Amino acid sequence: MDIVELRTPTAILRHGGGRLVVLRPGTDGERVLDVPVTDLLKVRLNRRADDAVVIEIYLRYPTPVLTGVPADRTPLPVLIAEHDVPAANEIVDRINGQILDSQRIDVAAPDLAPPTPTWGKSGPTRADVERAVRRMAPKREAKSAITALNRYVTADEYVLETAIAAAHPPTDGGPGLLAATTGRLLFISIGTGSRYAHELPMPAVLWARTTEGATTAPGEIGAIRGESGIDVHDGNVTLHFTGTDRADIERVTCAVNFAVRLDSADGVAGPADPGVAQLYSEWELLVERHSLGMVDDTQFQRYGRGILRSLPS
Repeated sequence: MDIVELRTPTAILRHGGGRLVVLRPGTDGERVLDVPVTDLLKVRLNRRADDAVVIEIYLRYPTPVLTGVPADRTPLPVLIAEHDVPAANEIVDRINGQILDSQRIDVAAPDLAPPTPTWGKSGPTRADVERAVRRMAPKREAKSAITALNRYVTADEYVLETAIAAAHPPTDGGPGLLAATTGRLLFISIGTGSRYAHELPMPAVLWARTTEGATTAPGEIGAIRGESGIDVHDGNVTLHFTGTDRADIERVTCAVNFAVRLDSADGVAGPADPGVAQLYSEWELLVERHSLGMVDDTQFQRYGRGILRSLPS
């Protein structure tokens, strides 16, 4: 990004190369501020009560400026002339745009709201089940297990991934449909034999991992060469499943680990509300800064009201 500069009666404001620099005018060029844009909270143009126009620079962290005055929650004002307002507007918009760009994180967050099933002749059909089944390698013999999965999944869980896999002891052997939901790991048997289904709640699962190739240790059940497998461990028993489609098995493995982390995150208690002692300490600090002139009257009233509103009722 090219460097732009705004010269005011009291300072030189320079932005470019990912940094914001404020210099005092003169031959020495004393640096009042020199910080990366990522350290800025925001920059805004403001007209004070005395009708003076200033550019207010808010720092994200309690970083002292080079004059030694702490800048925590206290904007650094840069006085500008009235005729510089249009140019100041442009540079303020430019800086705030770069601040937003540095904060933007593109995350493909899945919508995990369980869909409402639609009912037909064969029973309920869920959109999350259909999407998961479409991603896996098609198997005609899995039709009955897919129909059963639509009935087994509950209204408070979302089906993440499915795969055709073979179960190994201690689970009853044989092929089946392996489904990872936000609440359970389900295995529904397929084939001509007796039908059965197993479930393992996600809160009981510690981890899942993929295996491939020959048995890794004497007596251990693993994937035979040419097959991919998944091990699911609950702290006591490791369940083993193998499948011929590696991509399906890897997706189910990722889905199980995702559900485990999701359950852990949902169970974490949020931060406690600030207590009276903490709020009183913040009030004392605010009063001290106000007395030193670090916070003006308007800011003192705004922050003071915020503290008072945070007091427990």
